[in-house]
This record gives sequence, structure tokens and C-alpha cells, in this order.
Amino acid sequence: MEYHQEVALNSDVCPVCGGTGYELYQQRVDGYETPLEFARPCTRCRTQRRLQDITGVPPQFRDADLSKFGFDSYSRDMGNLRKIAEDFLRNYRERWERSGKGIYLWSKTPGSGKTFLSCCIGKSVMVKHDLRMRFITVPDYLAKVGESYKRQQGECDESAVYRDCDLLIFDDIGTQKSGEWQQQEVFRIINERLNAGKIIIFTSNMCPEDLNLDNRTIDRIMKKSVVLQMPEESIRRREAKEEQDDFLRDILHTQSGK
Repeated sequence: MEYHQEVALNSDVCPVCGGTGYELYQQRVDGYETPLEFARPCTRCRTQRRLQDITGVPPQFRDADLSKFGFDSYSRDMGNLRKIAEDFLRNYRERWERSGKGIYLWSKTPGSGKTFLSCCIGKSVMVKHDLRMRFITVPDYLAKVGESYKRQQGECDESAVYRDCDLLIFDDIGTQKSGEWQQQEVFRIINERLNAGKIIIFTSNMCPEDLNLDNRTIDRIMKKSVVLQMPEESIRRREAKEEQDDFLRDILHTQSGK
């Protein structure tokens, strides 16, 4: 990133991450001749690892990057999905942005990892390609739009950043109310972004055809998204059980040693 040369003269800004809080690193991945670039929290940052994360990514996913996603944790082969996610990171500018295509991740099973994967992809792309990324659930976006309507003229519209940012993660589409104005606002943000060539990563608990949206919105989603179904298995539930088993095992081991 070019800004590293500029910030080197400023002792208050980290020379590794340039104040972003993240640094790039390379890691070899099966199927690729050259190492892929990923992002991780800066290991040498003098600004205490970046002040505030304004992406909107949930706190538990703040340190997400694509190397942390457990593609091998599923019973189903995730090889193809992994290749697509890694290509999205590696060839974002040349292939995905140029064609205006995003990703639609869906699974009926809660905890299947779709939101985590979207954050891993989004944060890695944000750092590697130095772009502005935002995350928001569809219901929360509609709430911000509703609040903007109530404000006095001239006040800041907090919903505008989600229409303007380079990359948007639009989480839980399909869970919003299906009233007329909600449908209209979901169509507006999707239509405006796609017309401007701005990419969206969707997550949902249903396939695009079943969304409680009008046909024109569904058509745009399907035209400009690669639809990927996550496995119908809850990684979150499995991890919770493993954590509980480890916790109980530790208790029983401690008690047996007394």
C-alpha cells in the first residue's frame, strides 16, 4: 500500500499497518502456485491496534480473515466454496468488481458459518485492496433508513454510508418485514449499488427465489451474485458442545485429583 511511504515520516503512525490496525501476510494455499495474501491485526502497531472498528462487523468477528475460516470443519467437501472465496479475495478488482458480481451465502441452518465467512471475506478484501467496507443486517439498515426520515432536513443520514461504501455485507436478508416501504428500500439500496458497480455480499437463511421480496429485487440479486449454499449443519452448536465437554472434562479431572 502506497501510504506506508507517507506515514514512515510520522512517528505517531505505525509503519507496518499505516494506522489501519491490520497488516498483510502471505500464506500458501493448496491449489495455488503462489502464496495468497491475508490480513491480520497489526503485530507492531504503536496506536494500540487501531482505535475503533467502524465497519460494523460484530465484535466476535473483528479479527476475522479468510485464513481463520474452518473450511475443513464441515462433513461436506468445501473445496469449491473455498476456491471461490479465495478467488474473490485474490482477484477482487480484476474479476469480481469488473463484472459487478458479489456473493450470496445461504443456509437454512442457524450457526452454519455464513455470517462468519462473509466477515472473513469482507475484512480480508478490505485490507488487501484498501477499500471501504461496511457490515449491517437488513433489519438494522431499514431501522437507520426509518430514523433518517424522522430527522430534520440537513442532518446526517446514517444510512447513506451503506449505499456508498465500496463493499457491503448485507446480513440476514429475508428476515426483514415485508411491508411496502421495506421492500422499496431494500430494492433501492440493491439497485443503486448494482447500477454503480458496487459489490454486495449477502447472507440469508433461504435461497434467493424464496425471499420475501418482489421479483425485480430477486432478479437483481440473482443476476449480480454467485449463489453459494452453506452446509446444513451448525458449526456453532458443535463448537458450543465441544467447549462445554472440555469445560466439564476439566472439572471432573480436577475433582478426581483431589
